[in-house]
Amino acid sequence: ATGNVGLSLIIGGVLVVIVVFLFLYDFRSAAVSCMAIPLSLLAAVIVLERFGVALNIMALGGLAIAIGVVVDDAVIDVENIVRRLRENAWLIRPRAVGPVVIEACLEVRSAVVYATFAVILVVLPVLALSGIAGRLFAPLGTAYILAVLASLVVALTVTPALAMLFVAGGRLKPDEPPVMRWSKARYRELLLKTAQRP
Repeated sequence: ATGNVGLSLIIGGVLVVIVVFLFLYDFRSAAVSCMAIPLSLLAAVIVLERFGVALNIMALGGLAIAIGVVVDDAVIDVENIVRRLRENAWLIRPRAVGPVVIEACLEVRSAVVYATFAVILVVLPVLALSGIAGRLFAPLGTAYILAVLASLVVALTVTPALAMLFVAGGRLKPDEPPVMRWSKARYRELLLKTAQRP
């Protein structure tokens, strides 16, 4: 059973990496975003071990469920950094890269923090379960919450530093990724139809 959940963790991680690459469409940006997955999960496992929580099937299940969420904060950061760097490159006198990256991170910081705590609040009732259900699901909820908190710390610290090193120094593609262009066009159509019939 533990092996199956471990395999699910790997498959989930691979699928998240593929989706992130499709939407960012840049190897360096996707790599920086996806670094949040192993760092967040590793931090959660270390804290779980310190608290004496065994890595049983439920704890691994919590980590598996968290995979899609832990990369979210980093993707928001990196996507905004890339957008701001692209806009900066179009200026007649482009600004220094460092301040642009810092401002881009600070611009989405509050949204990232609020979203992370909203996700954690949804899972908190699982920790309040009593009896057998509580003992069964507490490791899942604890692992999930720790992984999400770790992803927030990674997004606040590691992601901007890696973006400064690997994304800001290279050439950026001049336009948005094809998947984003396609989805924005479909969304625009849907939004216009919806707005006409409020």
